[in-house]
Amino acid sequence: MSRQVSDYLSEINDHIFLPGLQREFVWNPRQIEELFDSLIRDYPIGAITEWRVRAANISDYNSYNFLRMYVADDYRPPDPVLAEYDLYNQEVEDKEPEILIIDGQQRLNSLYIGVEGGITVYNGGRGKPSDELQYWEGQRLCVDLFGHPEYDRDDTAGDYEFEFKSTGKFGGTDETGYTMTGDTRHLWMPVGELWNGGDEGSSGNSTVLEGRSLSEVVDEYVDTAELRADNETRYQLRSISMAVARDITSNVLQDDLETDSTNKDRSEIPEIFTRLNMEGSDPKPYQLLLSKLMSYWPYAEEEGERINPREVIQDWIDEFKQKFPEYEQEIDRKLFLRYTAYLVGTDLLRSNLSSIDEERMDEMRERWLYNEPVVAGRRFEWFRTSLEKAFQTVIESGIRSSVMNTMPIFALLGVFYYQNPDAEVSDANRESVFQFVARSLLLNKYYQVLTYGKCRNWMRFLREWEPEPNEPIVFPGEELFESENISPSAEDIRRVVANARYESSPGEPVFTDTDVTAVLGLIEESYTQSTSTSIGDYSVDHIYPKSRAESVSESIGEAVDLNRIGNLQLLPHEMNEEIKSDQWPHDWLDDLGNAEAERIQRVNQYPDIEPTPENAQAFIQAREEQITDYLIDKYVK
Repeated sequence: MSRQVSDYLSEINDHIFLPGLQREFVWNPRQIEELFDSLIRDYPIGAITEWRVRAANISDYNSYNFLRMYVADDYRPPDPVLAEYDLYNQEVEDKEPEILIIDGQQRLNSLYIGVEGGITVYNGGRGKPSDELQYWEGQRLCVDLFGHPEYDRDDTAGDYEFEFKSTGKFGGTDETGYTMTGDTRHLWMPVGELWNGGDEGSSGNSTVLEGRSLSEVVDEYVDTAELRADNETRYQLRSISMAVARDITSNVLQDDLETDSTNKDRSEIPEIFTRLNMEGSDPKPYQLLLSKLMSYWPYAEEEGERINPREVIQDWIDEFKQKFPEYEQEIDRKLFLRYTAYLVGTDLLRSNLSSIDEERMDEMRERWLYNEPVVAGRRFEWFRTSLEKAFQTVIESGIRSSVMNTMPIFALLGVFYYQNPDAEVSDANRESVFQFVARSLLLNKYYQVLTYGKCRNWMRFLREWEPEPNEPIVFPGEELFESENISPSAEDIRRVVANARYESSPGEPVFTDTDVTAVLGLIEESYTQSTSTSIGDYSVDHIYPKSRAESVSESIGEAVDLNRIGNLQLLPHEMNEEIKSDQWPHDWLDDLGNAEAERIQRVNQYPDIEPTPENAQAFIQAREEQITDYLIDKYVK
């Protein structure tokens, strides 16, 4: 059985939809481009599996629309973008599905986006605000009309080329039409120009352009291009363009897709879906878990709690991204699904997911619905609040995603707070988590301590762990390391101290380098000796200010690296900005008074060398040796 691409495009979002158990659309723009390239070359792309819905059971199904206009970026776009483009598939309203696609969604949705719709992407670069419209651009899939493998000219590409090009929408610059790359001519035309799609979701009005209609579209593109070419060249380029256009209409839009069909009962579809998708490397395990939940939870009625996990998780993603912008790009569905799995003692492994039955899904559902000890008022209160505490703890300790890029730690902390309702986001917990992360980073570069496997083991430990009665509940980082028998060697510490550098601006109240976080985080006394501050109130400070680098070099007669760990310490923000500033270390220490100056030098492991400009090189080297000895003595068993 087969069905043409044009048949699918005509019926998508009219008779053909997606079942709720399907994962979201996840292909990136490059994958969409490669799909069209495979089709035009007549490469096989796999079969599509249709589920023919029984009319009597339509009300039993959650069905979703295919995406037409797609946000193909991890950044959260501003409202004007979201008014035209979707982050995720939307639930179907006021239509009854005849066919639901249970395998082949990524391919069909890519065809739909490439022909009927488009994408939007963030173009602001690093550090620009993603909520400003000027940093977004709309793009459509385009084909180079001057690129065909059978036409070998020095001034054309000589092969098919598909690329998403900016249309000038929002903050982009129009990249469609005629362009030159070096000596190579390109004529970028949206693929959808060769398709008369009619209105979205209106079957019967869609046609592939052929004959005179096709020639008119191609002629217009060639004739309006500022080619600066003679008539013979223009004629040859038009011939290439027509060849490309015909290949798209015949090899892409009218290609016969292999199609399988089933009309099994709903109860069997989740198993069919799982078997189809577990055989290959795609989809990801977290997507499979969401599909399992979608195949069961929306139909489980208990005390009026009907849950659509896909919609609820998306609401949480939006909420958490706004609440915790420091980790905006790391907050996704995988995080919430891993946290869900952790709470029932499993993880996102294919072997684990294949054994999840309805009883385990009921257990996960119960974890979501548990409302104590938080005062009821919002659904899933305790589930969400526990993960919020995890984010608050990490962010208030000053750690940013460039340092702690293993998101399972958030799920791990979520389990800690969920299992221990009386635990608070206290100074003790911030400091314990900071030191736990620091110790992990000390070993991670060489021993991969921050792995999914380790977090999985630690999760199981936390589920069984019980705090000491009548004592404040503090995250048991030390016990977690002991449970895995993890301990650094002296050589590990020497290696990290030797490599630690920090090039961010002085006074940054965050820890953005892994080695620096490891070393400074393990010098506990530097941030636990003051009763008025917690770790999140500290800055990484250059003892010899970076602004004095030239003067330091002149005093010694050679260049000195002031970004080495020997020149870095932790200071409370206020002290760093208002008292120390860019003074020489010996000057500002004298201003503090003997007792406070001695404390600062002691907790930050100053060597017995006066920190004057001429002593900078010797001071930094001696301090690194002293830090190394301190860490070896404290942490090497």
